[in-house]
Amino acid sequence: MSRSRLDPPLVPRNGNTLKVLGIARISGRPGQTELSLTDQEALYRSWLNEQSDVTFTLTMVAGRGSGECLDRAEAEKAQAELESGQYDLVIAEDLGRIFRRVHAYLFCETAEDVGTRVIALNDHVDTGQDGWRLNAFFASMRHEMYNADTAKRIRRTQRNRFLSGGMVKVPLFCYVKPSGCKTDAEVRKNTDLEPVVLGIFDRLEQGWSFSRLADWLNDQKIPLGPGCRRKEWNGAMVRRLVFNPTLKGTRVWNEKRSVRINKTGKRKAVQAAREERLERQTPHLAFVEPERYDR
Repeated sequence: MSRSRLDPPLVPRNGNTLKVLGIARISGRPGQTELSLTDQEALYRSWLNEQSDVTFTLTMVAGRGSGECLDRAEAEKAQAELESGQYDLVIAEDLGRIFRRVHAYLFCETAEDVGTRVIALNDHVDTGQDGWRLNAFFASMRHEMYNADTAKRIRRTQRNRFLSGGMVKVPLFCYVKPSGCKTDAEVRKNTDLEPVVLGIFDRLEQGWSFSRLADWLNDQKIPLGPGCRRKEWNGAMVRRLVFNPTLKGTRVWNEKRSVRINKTGKRKAVQAAREERLERQTPHLAFVEPERYDR
């Protein structure tokens, strides 16, 4: 008889080797490395060795990305592997490693349909035990609430930092951001490029299009900003530059906000509510008089 601390015990359906599907995920936030995926796999192997002396094979589906995103390649692969019906057990550190929201609960129900057990270690979810649905439901809601609370906390922190002069973005091509810069007060204009910025507005007032301005900038071999991945200017980039109010000495924050598309779990930017929009004046960064800019 095999030794097992679980009730019911882990039993391979072929009577010989337990087939296990392990799911690991990292969000991709700063500080999370591929090593975290290796750590999750090591946790699963250690847990399986502790819980039973049954021989097992562990197949890993590991990846990086938000658990809210339903069309991640790893998520689709995990779903396909589960629906193949070849696994005795799916193991994850928590349900959020598989999916966020109700989709984690539905994953467990699919597993039940194909006769595969799901164990989420930190959530204390085990579909082999009675009452797993309640545990899975509360675990899924807890992860959803944690996401929402974290988003609110980040947003609140960013607002406070902006009002204190922080949240300095990657600068436009015509600004210099010193190393270690913490506030807008440390950012300065690149005076060598001031004639270029004024030249853009002169030509706009003459009726030039954004595309024509892009050609002019490329002909002048004007460098792009430090955060730009493109090698040449185009009309859309010129438009974004011209509509950035920093050029008139006004920094804006929270003009857009991120919302989730529930069908896919991906996010899109939408116009933020008027009361969420923040402004502060940075006259030392102005290239164009506010009246001329607004006109």
